[in-house]
Amino acid sequence: MHNTKLDELLKDSKNLSFDAKIIDKETVLTEQEIYDRVQDRYERKKYAFRTFIYLCAFTSIILLIIVGNGFSGVLNFKLSDSVLIALITTSLATVVGIFILVMRYLFK
Repeated sequence: MHNTKLDELLKDSKNLSFDAKIIDKETVLTEQEIYDRVQDRYERKKYAFRTFIYLCAFTSIILLIIVGNGFSGVLNFKLSDSVLIALITTSLATVVGIFILVMRYLFK
């Protein structure tokens, strides 16, 4: 059993002509565009890693302050409740804010 519609389409496609040079010019990226994309990807990775390290260090310092306050009897380190609330609130806002700004900029 022959598929006549498919045979007709194949016959018609042989008669079509395409100018390969025009297609290449429209679809192929220039060397500079490729270099720019590679450089952008490298910069994104670099700054995403740096931001991650910064946020980990910042969060670790805040955690150490909170744990130090918990062991105030042993370490002789005491912060009032209002200072702790302000520290936790502002540090959380800072971490979330930096994360959102950097990620939106890097991955827009």
